[in-house]
Amino acid sequence: MKKTILMSCCLALFSLISYAQGANSIDIATEKLYMSSDVSRPVDAVGSPYVNKNFLPVRVKGYDGQIFTGRYNAYNGEMEINLGTKIIALDTSKDYQVMYTQNNKIYRTYNYSTPNGISKRGFLTVVNQNGDNALLKSEIIKYYDKVPAATSYQSDKPAKFVQESDEYYIAKGKVITQLPTRKKDLLKAYANDAKKIKSYLKENKISLKKEKDLIKLAGFISTL
Repeated sequence: MKKTILMSCCLALFSLISYAQGANSIDIATEKLYMSSDVSRPVDAVGSPYVNKNFLPVRVKGYDGQIFTGRYNAYNGEMEINLGTKIIALDTSKDYQVMYTQNNKIYRTYNYSTPNGISKRGFLTVVNQNGDNALLKSEIIKYYDKVPAATSYQSDKPAKFVQESDEYYIAKGKVITQLPTRKKDLLKAYANDAKKIKSYLKENKISLKKEKDLIKLAGFISTL
């Protein structure tokens, strides 16, 4: 009888230890990701606030042993991560790097100022990296309200999301400055080096509408 009771106690203790070990082995990476916020509520409109509305495989730096799926809401500036049981938005106040594994596209959180002079912290795409210097871009999707019909013979124009032109930035270490894609604005933004930049544009036949040329230009400006 005593032997039976002793065996039962041992089995119970073993189960308790096993449960405790299982509890301690909860995925810390996922636990930290859960600390991020809920995603914004969807807006009813034509088009999409997402650069790609499908969830695609991603790696989050610091959680290298895992593959998540994610998508970027360019309208709200939210990087959504699907954890299976819940979809969360990464906290942009923290340092994050998210890489889409299918095309190696990288998003990182940065502090920067928009062309309108508004200070922001959010995700920018890394177009090209060379040491501490990088060409970055902000993918822009804007929301336009519904437009009521002017007359009874016309129809209302529905609310819509529209993908706008990307905005580019140059990172030199932790300093991030805008890279205008209009020649007049570019030379004004870099007034002290305007002559050198103007000559570079001409000699190298740089088009400010081509991203591959912006990579070259950013590399040149980083040397000034």
